[in-house]
Amino acid sequence: MKLRITTFNCENLFGRYRFLDTPQKGEIKDYEKSLQITETTTLEPGRSGRIKPAILNKQQRTNTANAILEADPHVLAVEEVENLTVLRLFNAKYMGSAFDRIILVDGNDARGIDVGFLVRKGVDVTVLDVRTHADEAIGGGFLAKSNRLDTAVTAQAIFSRDCLEVDVQVSGVALTFLVNHFKAQDNKPTTSARRKRQAARVVELVQAVRNNDRHPIVMGDLNIDSKQSDYDGSLDPLLDLSTLHDPFAGLDQQQRWTHFYSSDKTVSKLDYVLVDDFLSNRVDSVDIFRKGLSKKCKQYKGPRLSSMKNNDLEASDHCPTTMILNL
Repeated sequence: MKLRITTFNCENLFGRYRFLDTPQKGEIKDYEKSLQITETTTLEPGRSGRIKPAILNKQQRTNTANAILEADPHVLAVEEVENLTVLRLFNAKYMGSAFDRIILVDGNDARGIDVGFLVRKGVDVTVLDVRTHADEAIGGGFLAKSNRLDTAVTAQAIFSRDCLEVDVQVSGVALTFLVNHFKAQDNKPTTSARRKRQAARVVELVQAVRNNDRHPIVMGDLNIDSKQSDYDGSLDPLLDLSTLHDPFAGLDQQQRWTHFYSSDKTVSKLDYVLVDDFLSNRVDSVDIFRKGLSKKCKQYKGPRLSSMKNNDLEASDHCPTTMILNL
């Protein structure tokens, strides 16, 4: 069996609530109904906090869905999704219910962006177990408080979002996916150290997976390119682990990028898939799907999605990043 495994940062996939479409004056008589999520939405460029008009939301999220569908994953890890309801709605309204096993656990980001895991309809993958590590605290134990809107609380969490572990069985092989979205790059002095702690904790989880006779697959947005000129070494615990391998490492430096930063018009590799020795020997090929990028990205000269013909609404600033395994 050839198993297509993809990671994709959907870029701020939020829910649009009913009250945004029919603003209430005075007392809200049907409060529960007004809080229903009826659509998906996104933010205007620059993360201004403003929501795009509904017609642009639909066009952009159509592009996001088409990028996923054309990448054609059997197993999909996603980042920057608000919650399980939004992911289910997005799957139903924009992807034709292409996935029938959908997993998401709320994490630590105050914006509500979480990591999720989906399995394609008709694909013979059995989900066995799910574990979250969102409550784990720096230094051991668990967070003393639960308020994820309190940055003093989330600053004590190891993971900025979560490391979502999913055990599956496929073709008689026991796999454990570790889905991540590490701390983003910024100018704060604690950022590199936090990302390095996240990488080190994932290493511990990888070792636990191997001790349980399972094969680990670490994937997601790790939020820094290990080849950039100012690389801070924060991914070294993972990348230096002798039992993990990057199937994309053989690509030319000019072909390994997965992200377009529109402000600087630069590209970098932020999205990773790492596998153990056993799986590394079963990698058939890799693919980075760039058709959903804005036309402002001049580093990619290929075609765009057909649904982008009359708009330049990027599917995401990230590219679906796929590894194909022979199992």
